[in-house]
Amino acid sequence: MALLDIRKLNVAFTSYGQRTHVLRNVSLRIEEGQRVALIGETGSGKSVTSKAVLNTLPGNARVESGEILWRGQDVMRWPDSAREALKGIEMSVVMQDPLASFNPVFTIGRHLEDVLYWADRRGGIRRSRAQRRAHIHDVLRKVQLADGERVMRSYPAQLSGGMRQRVLIALALMNKPALLIADEPGTALDVTTQDEILKLINALVVEEGLSLLMITHNLGVVRMMADDVYVMRKGVIVEHAPLVELFRNPRTDYARELIAAIPPLYGEGVKDQRPADADGAALVQMKGVSKTFTERHLFSPNRVTTAVRDIDLEINRGEIFGLAGESGSGKTTVARMVMGIMRPSAGRVILDGKPLDELLDGRADRRLAQIVYQNPGTSLNPKRTVGQTLEVPLRFAGLPAGENAVRIAALLERVGMPPLFSSRYPHELSGGQKQRVAIARALAADPRLIVLDEPTSALDVSVQKQVIALLEDLRAEMGLTYLFISHDLSLMRNVCSRIAIMLRGELVEQGTPAEVFSDPKHPYTRALIAAIPVISDAEEAAKPQVTDEEKARFLVSSAA
Repeated sequence: MALLDIRKLNVAFTSYGQRTHVLRNVSLRIEEGQRVALIGETGSGKSVTSKAVLNTLPGNARVESGEILWRGQDVMRWPDSAREALKGIEMSVVMQDPLASFNPVFTIGRHLEDVLYWADRRGGIRRSRAQRRAHIHDVLRKVQLADGERVMRSYPAQLSGGMRQRVLIALALMNKPALLIADEPGTALDVTTQDEILKLINALVVEEGLSLLMITHNLGVVRMMADDVYVMRKGVIVEHAPLVELFRNPRTDYARELIAAIPPLYGEGVKDQRPADADGAALVQMKGVSKTFTERHLFSPNRVTTAVRDIDLEINRGEIFGLAGESGSGKTTVARMVMGIMRPSAGRVILDGKPLDELLDGRADRRLAQIVYQNPGTSLNPKRTVGQTLEVPLRFAGLPAGENAVRIAALLERVGMPPLFSSRYPHELSGGQKQRVAIARALAADPRLIVLDEPTSALDVSVQKQVIALLEDLRAEMGLTYLFISHDLSLMRNVCSRIAIMLRGELVEQGTPAEVFSDPKHPYTRALIAAIPVISDAEEAAKPQVTDEEKARFLVSSAA
């Protein structure tokens, strides 16, 4: 008897009188102690499947047919109260965004105590508050949060991303569930923190005797976390195979496309880039640049924090310059100083041969640098159509209003979108289409430099491949220069002409991709590369070997 057995599940959503089938005859089976991965692109139906199991589908969703068997019993026939009793006790979930999963006005202790209190009431368990707190401390130790009192006193915003994700795992484990559903648990985290969280989940699966349903689009994560894999596309399970068999011999074209879309870290297929125009003049120069922030206090001394310290770098015309490092390392501060959004506390930023301080006073010169943000869903105004979004930089550039329509159509065609999309709103576009609009907006002012701040981290690997190909074509066609900020080093290796690594506000390593990856000089660089999930044993063996001492010394601990 399987722990969870989904049989021919069909789910439809009704919107504005129209019914859309989002799951079609989905069958999935999880045995006791088994680790199962459900993979596919955004919109394929992965999360809808988990919500159907947990009975958390939205009000406009309807299960039209099928069975969901829990320990051999069809829970679809149970009353809602009985299904509610399963959630948080027999089965628990860890969501993608740890910050969005908490109420920001409640302490972490309040969250943990509430979950345990209501589970005790539902199960008829009588425990004192002191007994509940002792149990909470035990669970926090299991997720490697040793200072339980400090964690419980803290509010969600006072914890790092890795600590918040550990607390979410603690919430899920509070009542010793049989099944843990992990819905993209590392997507919102740095690669090193993700590595810690995934290893923690694997260890807990063994120690606690859990079954795991891992929902992800990252095949490197799948290799770390699964024994059995289901591939989903457009609401249909198109392939099911053991992990090794799927990677060795995928049967469907879609599975092969997903695997082929992953940029390799080592071995055949790696596309090491050479510096573009190495003998030409630099477009961007940073000389001895530092940036400090002062936190002012009324009754105590002001606190000064150095975000960037004594940075020297050059970005040549036409190249893709990569900047990597964990959250808080100073990457975005560097980008903001290059854009002129921030002024350095010391040193000089030179753009196209002119000090940036002089350019900031000129409206036309500020068009030299534009930016494409990480999440296209939040960087586009939901109340503006695509055309209205593109009109803003065109007005800033001084283009006559009568030429807007022609220019907007040309911009959309340049990024591979039909001009009729100018009348659509962001919610009517896919993730890849939104990012293409964001790129078109950056191109509207005819810049020479575009800052790409994690431009593909919110996209699936197949869509990421399309966006990267578009950016490379635009660079060659328009002579653009890119500052590419990312924590995805496997992508940077195949895209960038040079890479710089930042640690705690300092540049610790620079070089071509071949230099950085074949012979990383700094222990922090080795630790970053070692944390990247890969899809083959050969790539795993080629990664640098990093000791626990090096990790403790150079990585920003998520449990600190």
